[in-house]
Amino acid sequence: MTIDNITFKNTNKDSNCNSQHSSEYEYVAAFKNTFDGKLFPNDFDIWPVQEQSIWINKNVAKFFPNTPESLLDFIPAFFCPGDCGRSQEEKPEWLNMDKYRRGQRFVRDHYTSLLISAILGIMHIYSFNDAIKPMILREHAHTPYLGFKSYLSIIRRFLNWYNGEPWIKGSPAYNDMQLTRKMHLMTRAKLCNLDMEQIDNASKIAEPWCPDHEILVKDFAAACPFERSGQRPYMVFKKSSCTPKSLNNADMAGVQCSFVALFLLCPQSIGVHDATDEDLEAFCHMWRCYGYCLGMEDEYNFCRGSLEEIKQRVRDLYQYWILPNLKDVTPEWEHMTRCLVEPMNFYPFIYMPYKVMTLISTDILNLSMSDLYASLSYSEWIAYKVWIFILRYALQFSTIRAAFNKVTCKAVDIAMNYGPEKQIELQEKSRKQYEYS
Repeated sequence: MTIDNITFKNTNKDSNCNSQHSSEYEYVAAFKNTFDGKLFPNDFDIWPVQEQSIWINKNVAKFFPNTPESLLDFIPAFFCPGDCGRSQEEKPEWLNMDKYRRGQRFVRDHYTSLLISAILGIMHIYSFNDAIKPMILREHAHTPYLGFKSYLSIIRRFLNWYNGEPWIKGSPAYNDMQLTRKMHLMTRAKLCNLDMEQIDNASKIAEPWCPDHEILVKDFAAACPFERSGQRPYMVFKKSSCTPKSLNNADMAGVQCSFVALFLLCPQSIGVHDATDEDLEAFCHMWRCYGYCLGMEDEYNFCRGSLEEIKQRVRDLYQYWILPNLKDVTPEWEHMTRCLVEPMNFYPFIYMPYKVMTLISTDILNLSMSDLYASLSYSEWIAYKVWIFILRYALQFSTIRAAFNKVTCKAVDIAMNYGPEKQIELQEKSRKQYEYS
């Protein structure tokens, strides 16, 4: 099966992975297998599955009292496949083109910050173990060189989205959105052909690139807060025989979050010093459009609702889910985040050590990583101080920000046009990094 011959249409209703009935059945079964039967109505078992699902949705807070209201909607989203098959040419009724274009202008004004925040946000989202499993299974980003190729391709696609309208058939934005959806469908199909044990086994890296794993585990254990029972529903369902598989609507919402979260949570820490609420609302509206075009159910779109509702969603997701996740980081988390960060040093003009970006990503969360900080080399310590200065102070000046945006765009453009000799050089550099770490 090739990417080019996949079309978007509703799948067979008997499909275990994609049909609405199957998703509802797995959703209901997960609750029934996990919770005491006394929590359900007496005649619950004889109700139709759809009615059972609706009742659970209305009473989900009863099962997860320690999960904030803003995150409860993502519990059924874990059981809902990530692409509903909607036509990409179908515009959402709520589309506001003025907001959409303002969001695009905001991206152009803060291109460097966008790239930095995306790296940091993805590092955070990869703390969900299921988020990195598809990346490992695809084998497209598990070495520095493959990470460079994979994430450069993603940057190119996003640039086309940011500069276009993905519902206009034949446009670069449309074509790259189509490609992304097809890749998601192929990955989902691969996951659906495996049971959870097979997925877990296939997602283990035999020799993970994790020289700082012990330091990270020690710092995260000391810095991250304790959690209450049932605070992370996806961990509760791990004990169920109906564990939801990845590339569902919750995973898609997590990806959206990784691109907007830090703009809402701590804009000054990523170099955004003059954004208005209108700018941030427009940026979120743009990403809501992208989620819609990728086939997400609108009720699970991370960027739905008012700006304050989205901000609350971000705050709660970080406090209740991401911070506790970090206590459980695996060697695979360090491996895959290294393959995200280290390839940035394959671009011209950029020096971005892994430990530096990890520290910045945890500074933003107010986590004290004393052992990691103490382990910095002199060059890493200088890079850390320089990046902090650039993001928190230098980028507040429009002329400096414009210069950095220009350099960042130039670096990406050069990297996109590397010739065969440069590619061979990067492959060798990648091999040495991986082998001698």
